[in-house]
Amino acid sequence: MPTSKKLKNADTKSTIIYILVGILLAVFVFFGSGAMLSTSTPIVAVESNSMQPTFSRGDILIIKGASAEEIKQGDIIVFFAPERGAPIVHRVVTRNADGTFQTKGDANGGQLPYEKNIQASQILGKEILILPLLGWVKIFITETVLPNAWVLIVVVVIVVFIYSVAKKKRSIHFSFQKRKGITKRKHKTK
Repeated sequence: MPTSKKLKNADTKSTIIYILVGILLAVFVFFGSGAMLSTSTPIVAVESNSMQPTFSRGDILIIKGASAEEIKQGDIIVFFAPERGAPIVHRVVTRNADGTFQTKGDANGGQLPYEKNIQASQILGKEILILPLLGWVKIFITETVLPNAWVLIVVVVIVVFIYSVAKKKRSIHFSFQKRKGITKRKHKTK
């Protein structure tokens, strides 16, 4: 019959395996969907409200790769601007004579400087599906967890230290009781 320590080790191993399988599955879905949709970034979390009422901050967009010829005025595209760190999601308002694009957020009063001359090489794709609210997980991680990662690391180290000290103390107490012959006796009831 397995001991409780063996069962705990088996549970820990199972948990680690499930976590690793989940991570591998997520990576496979991301890169697999990217290959199917012809883009390196098939899933984008919306990080501002510049496109309201079409979609809002915290929504997720599924995008499909598109060539410059496939993009028309009115399409919602996702592109990188050298001045910005995150992908930008805006509507195409015009195509310039040189083949570049101009975009504008639906809720913005005007265009931003980097929206007036978007090269085809900057475009990741165009929106094909909106999933409301699912992007909040990504936003929470990038805006709250990552900037405060050092705090989380310190908390985890402290918790692990306290746990190991408490476990060691329990082990010392148990071995002391064993040496002294102190055991808990079960009383029989009639």
